[in-house]
Amino acid sequence: MINYILSLLLGYSIGSLPTAYLLVKWKSRVDIREFGSGNVGALNAFEVSSSKLLGLGVMLIDLIKGSAAVWLSSRLIGQDVWTMGTAGFGTILGHNYSVWLGFKGGRGLATAAGVMLVLSWICLAIWCTIWLVIYLYVRNVHASNISASILSPAAAWLTPLSLQSAPAGSGNTFAAAVVVLSALCVMILQRHLQYLPELRSFIHKPKRSE
Repeated sequence: MINYILSLLLGYSIGSLPTAYLLVKWKSRVDIREFGSGNVGALNAFEVSSSKLLGLGVMLIDLIKGSAAVWLSSRLIGQDVWTMGTAGFGTILGHNYSVWLGFKGGRGLATAAGVMLVLSWICLAIWCTIWLVIYLYVRNVHASNISASILSPAAAWLTPLSLQSAPAGSGNTFAAAVVVLSALCVMILQRHLQYLPELRSFIHKPKRSE
């Protein structure tokens, strides 16, 4: 139990670094929470600052936060998938509810990608593939985020054994990585509840080609 607590705290401390807030404050001298969607993430950082480079920088750093937390947990605390997954969970918790921003933050997408990049790149590839397919059809980021987070765990369970690469760390299994993916997707979905009507509108009224 102590290993899980330490991993959670390690992940939270890394994830709580408010990348978008700091970079937008430096670039545009504004509080990102007061502009655009108010989300402390890469997309809103780009929209508020009008800088693609800054938006990409936020995305990259947030991804590194997720990977770094899991990697450090494996080196300092334990290499089993549950300990590493707990660090990843803590990282997204910190990113979404940063103590430095009054427990406000982003939606955890890039950070979750960083977590799964270390645990199982196959799971990450499945999520990204579903996201891309949905986005090419609906052209809506939020609907794609929701769809990929709902469908990717189920799709991962159906992955053929020949394509399953062992997650990082000793004794870890692909099935355990899928469980972690499912938990992360629940956290992402929780931050997208306000956008569910957008997804329903696309389901009931498909986008027509012009």
